[in-house]
Amino acid sequence: MDCDVPSQEVIPDYATVVEMSRAHLSAKAKQEAFSSMRQLEGWCSQEKAAILVDLIFQTDAKTVVEIGVFGGKSLIPMAFAMKYKGSGICYGVDPWSADESLVGMDGVNADWWGHLDHEMIYRGLAKKIDEFALTDEIVLIRETSKDAPEIDEIDVLHIDGNHSEETSMIDVTKWVPLVKKGGFVIFDDMTWGTQARAVAWLDDHCIKVAEYSGDNVWGIWVKP
Repeated sequence: MDCDVPSQEVIPDYATVVEMSRAHLSAKAKQEAFSSMRQLEGWCSQEKAAILVDLIFQTDAKTVVEIGVFGGKSLIPMAFAMKYKGSGICYGVDPWSADESLVGMDGVNADWWGHLDHEMIYRGLAKKIDEFALTDEIVLIRETSKDAPEIDEIDVLHIDGNHSEETSMIDVTKWVPLVKKGGFVIFDDMTWGTQARAVAWLDDHCIKVAEYSGDNVWGIWVKP
């Protein structure tokens, strides 16, 4: 006589459960990030924001530093990643100063940055950080990259500051040495001619692992 054998429930192992939980939290962080980005000034695509969120979850980053914050359009998604994974601080370094924004600029770029209300951008971001309940995840440092205090043991460094040759070289030579071994460096607008020296410096001192094209071209390097 035939009889049915009861099926046994397959219980995922611990590693699978952890990965499923991380994927769920990462998806929630992206959902909030994408919603918030529509309310912020700046230039960061959802594709890039998603990659930044995934990178923070995959590395369990505790210390993120962003050079060049402007309206927070890339800082805020990284902070949501910190919030949903339950630990970590995002330090945003930016002087929010017309004089500093104009360094190395000319033509239409100088005109645009020279007429921008930097104080309004700064105050607007500070208000949004409070509205999004991210005050525990974000520390704003209103200084230039050169004058800002050093932050050690950086897990993820995102460089998107003033694109002049002088300033971009300060960004990489000061901050990349503070990234921990195995940490990640993201460099924005890497095809701008004024940033060629900084990109070459990164290629000499780190290992490039990815390059993305969209609204702009940006890359990811690993600190050896």
